[in-house]
Amino acid sequence: MDTTLDSWEILQTVVHLGGFAPAARKLHRSQSTISYAIRRLQEQLGVQLFEIHGRKAQLTEAGRALLADAEPHLAGFHELEQRARAMASGGACDLCLSVDSIFPDDRLFEVLAAFSHSFPHVRLRLRQGTFLSADAEFSLHDAQICVTGLASREPLVKTIIVIGMIAVAHRDHPLLSIQRRLSHSDLLQHLQVIIESAASGSLKQQPRFAAQRILAVSTIESAIAAVRSGLCFGWLPGYRVQPELKRGDFVALPLPAGKMRDVRLNLVCRDLDASNTAVRALANLLGMSREPEVI
Repeated sequence: MDTTLDSWEILQTVVHLGGFAPAARKLHRSQSTISYAIRRLQEQLGVQLFEIHGRKAQLTEAGRALLADAEPHLAGFHELEQRARAMASGGACDLCLSVDSIFPDDRLFEVLAAFSHSFPHVRLRLRQGTFLSADAEFSLHDAQICVTGLASREPLVKTIIVIGMIAVAHRDHPLLSIQRRLSHSDLLQHLQVIIESAASGSLKQQPRFAAQRILAVSTIESAIAAVRSGLCFGWLPGYRVQPELKRGDFVALPLPAGKMRDVRLNLVCRDLDASNTAVRALANLLGMSREPEVI
């Protein structure tokens, strides 16, 4: 390769700062060094990069096109340097976060945006699924942090959010035509939608009566759609079905007990080494240092 990253960086700095002199100050070099680097780059490329207008040097059309192509590579190289410095200081350069899909998406991506702003050099990988097991996520997917409702053998566990699951049915469901509190036998006569997953290595399901007829689905969105169709009743995250409850499309079932169930989501950390500032920062953003929130 005839050209160097250094020469392209000099070109970028000259253009962004509007001249050779400010670029020389920014890069702590002499102005003659900057001028020579630009002249040498033009010779190597065989293309005129600048043209003089009055007392100012401006990029030619070819110069603009080439610099536009070069800038993503320069940004990638700077990111590589940042990651190398993070590795040298013991910080994370790749971070895998596994999150149960019941965790509110708006909160999750707000956290990830804040984290990426503070740690732009960290490559963040996100895994979402139902009934995730921290033990499996750590061993099989190299996750450093897992947000899960399942128990874990790991000692670094903190409850960060409690989600209320409410028993609901569509307003036209036959259960809501019964003019009294519903009994066990009432529920057994109708189909219940439940969420199940084998993501943890073994099949996990929502609680149900042993004799209950069920429709098993793999996502919360499918469970909501099943209830919306009038086919099933089920326990769904209250915050996810608030719009349907407010509109009257969904109605809470009049149960004598158990109408509400709590799902406690725990933040499980594989390692919180003091030197790994990125992992600690993400854990704190997710709620490690706060009291659990109830929604």
